[in-house]
Amino acid sequence: MKIGMNLFLWTDSPDCEKHKPIVELIREIGFDGVEFPVESMSVDSVKKFAGQCDGLGLGRTAVAVFQPSKYDPASPDKGKREAAARVMDEWAAKAADLGCDLLSGPFFQGLGRLTGSPPTPDEWRWSLDTLREGCGKAVKRGVRVALEPLNRFEMYFVNTLADAKRFVKELGMPGVGLLGDTMHSNIEELDVAKAYFEALPELMHVHISESTRGTPGSGHGVPPALFGKLKEGGYDGYLTIEAFSGGVTPSMIPALCLWRNPEDSAEEIARKGYKFIKSHI
Repeated sequence: MKIGMNLFLWTDSPDCEKHKPIVELIREIGFDGVEFPVESMSVDSVKKFAGQCDGLGLGRTAVAVFQPSKYDPASPDKGKREAAARVMDEWAAKAADLGCDLLSGPFFQGLGRLTGSPPTPDEWRWSLDTLREGCGKAVKRGVRVALEPLNRFEMYFVNTLADAKRFVKELGMPGVGLLGDTMHSNIEELDVAKAYFEALPELMHVHISESTRGTPGSGHGVPPALFGKLKEGGYDGYLTIEAFSGGVTPSMIPALCLWRNPEDSAEEIARKGYKFIKSHI
C-alpha cells in the first residue's frame, strides 16, 4: 500500500507558482503520492506540477466533485446530465496530463443536493447512463475512475460501500471501481473494516479522513482494524489523507459544513497523519 496526501488541506484550486512548496513538503514528509483537485487547475499548472512531481518521484491521483448548479448525473435536467459527462472528460484530460492514472470523487450526483427522498429508479438509471458515458471517456484516456459514496447529509443517492458496489457492478465497466472514505464510512457503515474488505476487489482508492476532518488517528473515524483487513484482502492502492481546513477551500465549505478549523496546523496534520498510517501498514 502507498500513502498519499490530498491538496484539499491547503487549496481547492492548486496553482504551481503558489503551491509548489506544498508539494515539496509532501515529498519531504515521505508520502508516495499527491492528490490534485483538478476542477479549477489551469493547463499551465497541470504541466508544471507534472514536471515537479516527476522530478520528486511523486505519484499522482486526481479528485473532483460535481457542483450541482452545473453538473449532476442524477438530475432530471438532461442538460446537467450531459454537462456532467462532458466535464468528466475534461477532468480526465487534466488527470492524464498530470500523470495520474486515477480520477476519483462522489460522481453519483451533484455534491450536497438533497431531495428529501430516496433515489428513484429514474434517477438511478440517469446516473448509470451519464457515468457510463463520462467514465468511458476517462478510461479511453487511460484514467481509471473511482466512485465515492458519501454520508446521508451530503448525498442522498449512494451512502454505503455495498450500495456503491452494486452500482458499479450494474455499470459493468472495466477501469471503474470504488473510492472508500473513512469519514463517511464512520457514519454509514456498521463495521467499517468489514465493509472495506467486502468492497474488494472493486475498491480502487481509500481516503483516510478523520471524523473531524482533521488529523488522522486523533478521533474515532479511522479504526485500526481497517488496515489489517485491507492487507488481508490484498489491497495495494493508495491510502490518501483527505483533511480540510475551512478557510482555504471555499468551494467545499457549504456542502461539507466546515465551520471550524482543526486544532493542528496543515503541516502537523500531514506529518502526524503520515506517521499514523505508516505505523499501521
